[in-house]
Amino acid sequence: MFLKNAIFLISLSLFLSAPLFGQSTSEEAKKLQRPKDSGITDYDEFKNSSFNLLQELLKTDDNYAKIKTDINGYAEGTRDATVANIKGDYGKLKKLKKSTEVMDDKVKSLSSEGEELLKNASRVKPVTKVKAATSNTKKSIKAVDYSKSMMSEITTEVTEDMEMLSGKLADLGEEIEEE
Repeated sequence: MFLKNAIFLISLSLFLSAPLFGQSTSEEAKKLQRPKDSGITDYDEFKNSSFNLLQELLKTDDNYAKIKTDINGYAEGTRDATVANIKGDYGKLKKLKKSTEVMDDKVKSLSSEGEELLKNASRVKPVTKVKAATSNTKKSIKAVDYSKSMMSEITTEVTEDMEMLSGKLADLGEEIEEE
C-alpha cells in the first residue's frame, strides 16, 4: 500500500510540474508583470526601460516566428523555394539580426545599471520607498535576464536560418549580396 501511494504521489508531482519545465523563455517572459512605479525616478526609469526592452523582444520573437513559418514552408513543400522568396526571407532575417544587435547593447547597459541600483536600493529616500524600489528592481532585472536569454535564442536561430538560406541560394546558383 505504501509503495502504491508513493508511486502515485511521485507520478502526480511529475504530471503537475511538467508544464513548468516545458515552457520557452518567451512564454515565461510573457507572464512577468510590469510593477507599478515606486515613485523614485531612477528606479522607475530602469523598470520602464527593462520592461520596454522585454516587450520589444517579445514582438521580435513573434516576428521571427512568422518568418520561420515561411522558411519551414520550403522543407514542407508549402512554399516555393524561388530565388526571390529566399532572398526576401534572408533580408527579413538580416534586419531582425541587426535589431537584436542593437537590443544586445541595451541589455548590457541595463544589466550593469540594475546591479548598481539594487546595491543602492537600501539608501533610497524616503525610507518608505525602499521596499518598492528593491522589489521593482529585482523584477526589472528578471525582465533583463529574460531579454538576454531570448536574444541569445533568437540570434542563434536566425544565424542558423541565414546559413541554411544561403545554402539554398547556392543550390540555385545564386549568392547573397553583402552590403
